[in-house]
Amino acid sequence: MGTNNPKSASSNPGNTQMLGFRALIVDDYPPFQEMLASSLGTLTHIKEIDFADSGENAIEKAEATHYDLIFLDVMMPPGIDGYETCTRLRDNPAYKKTPIIMVSGNDSPFDEVKGVISGCTTYITKPIQIEPFLQLSNRVLNWLNSTKT
Repeated sequence: MGTNNPKSASSNPGNTQMLGFRALIVDDYPPFQEMLASSLGTLTHIKEIDFADSGENAIEKAEATHYDLIFLDVMMPPGIDGYETCTRLRDNPAYKKTPIIMVSGNDSPFDEVKGVISGCTTYITKPIQIEPFLQLSNRVLNWLNSTKT
């Protein structure tokens, strides 16, 4: 899939202190991509949202463009899964500290531990509850903002 710019870098030209962050949504289900993008589009710190529909595509995009925040689905057949994608992203020095939020329909403690072992920052389950999702996203964005200023 291509790039989606719900907010351009100039959407708030008068505020030079507000940083805009680039997010990557990795999921093989376009309606879920759009739901996450719509939710993230309401956050003022997000300037650009890109999509990848596979782990391989996510790694290619991450090598070509730096993302400040990654939302990563666990199950994306037939290629590499989210756990392997996360591990490979963490192998890239540019993504050692990038927040990677794993999103999955798998809700067992084992799956969450596997996500943490693969390097995710946090693990949330589907279906996404919008308010907690936005609170989590805002916490992550505030942390990113504090590390970049």
